[in-house]
Amino acid sequence: MQAFEISSPAQNRPSALSLPDAASTALRTGVVDRPRHGIQIRRIQAHDLQWLPALADLLIDSVHQSHSSDFLAPLSRYAALEYWHGVYAKLGAGHALWMACEGGAHGPLHGAVQLKLAAHAHHRGEVQRLMVHSREQGRGIGSQLMAALESTAASWGRHLLVLDAPTDSASASVFRHLGWRPSSEAPGFSSLINDARRDAAMLYKRLRRQS
Repeated sequence: MQAFEISSPAQNRPSALSLPDAASTALRTGVVDRPRHGIQIRRIQAHDLQWLPALADLLIDSVHQSHSSDFLAPLSRYAALEYWHGVYAKLGAGHALWMACEGGAHGPLHGAVQLKLAAHAHHRGEVQRLMVHSREQGRGIGSQLMAALESTAASWGRHLLVLDAPTDSASASVFRHLGWRPSSEAPGFSSLINDARRDAAMLYKRLRRQS
């Protein structure tokens, strides 16, 4: 797997609790504050099957947080694994998958994103399913995943990227902050529970051509 070593802002953040206070809090609440390490962005290959269970957990979390336009909660583990097996079958020249993990190659998986290359428009790619686990949001992991994806896409000669995101959502705001621009809006694009629908913004970003 190709890895990008990216330090997390939380890595050097001092603990707000002294050791005795932290131990007291753990005993009182049952929650142990685990240490933070650097975030690595890795491109997953088709043989990296050891990440399938964690990817299934990530997808289930995303669907249950209503961040998915293709699945409805509750999502079964079988359906989540079936989806990822389908993604793995596509990995190669036309489809790429990155993950964000903490503390090295065997650390917990916190996020993922995919890039689908347009088959007949060799200048374009589509970003698919940027996900960051709900427990890890606010650490800049989505931005780090997108930076790795955009850098690789540009190196492959793809200088126009497109994606869709729920209108007025936190993810749409993140994309705009990263330089993505809206091109149009699709009403009723996403299916929600109780037959509800959610509009989606179509966004694009032009990447700097690499010589």
